[in-house]
Amino acid sequence: MVSRDESTVGERIKSLRMDRGLSTKELALKVGCSDEYLEWVEEGQVEPPVALLLRLAKAMQLDSGSFLENVGTRAKRMEEVAKRTKHYSYQTLTPPEADKHLMAFSIAIPPKTDHDGVGYRHEGEEFIYVLEGKVDVTVDRLRHTLCQKESLRFNSNLDHFISNPGETEARLLVILYIP
Repeated sequence: MVSRDESTVGERIKSLRMDRGLSTKELALKVGCSDEYLEWVEEGQVEPPVALLLRLAKAMQLDSGSFLENVGTRAKRMEEVAKRTKHYSYQTLTPPEADKHLMAFSIAIPPKTDHDGVGYRHEGEEFIYVLEGKVDVTVDRLRHTLCQKESLRFNSNLDHFISNPGETEARLLVILYIP
């Protein structure tokens, strides 16, 4: 098994999947993504959204924050951050606990950033509060523009995307409730 201190998120996912005797296809089916996309995640070709990391942890019966913790070495941490900052960066504000359902994140989205890749979708509810800047949140194809001190609560089982159309970085407080 790969040590958490010396591995990328993708390597940890792959190692834990194999420890549980799951094929890529079986785990992908459980979390609602394609097996090809999961292979890309495991190989480090794409940085998965938080929602997928949460679904992976749940499917493998791990703490909900298992894949949200920073990787060990400084070089690897910087590499992981660089991948995330192409679209956004996040910091977990609540400690990962298997029996807790509420998670909070501080998220920063660079200016003029559109979300690429898969949409977010996970069980539960989500609350977004804009601390600074402006974001567009699209939930089930309906776009909501939120400015500083505005918020949105929605069913996170629906596809949702976040982008920053503004000229400055947007900072958000995002709270997830996962049953």
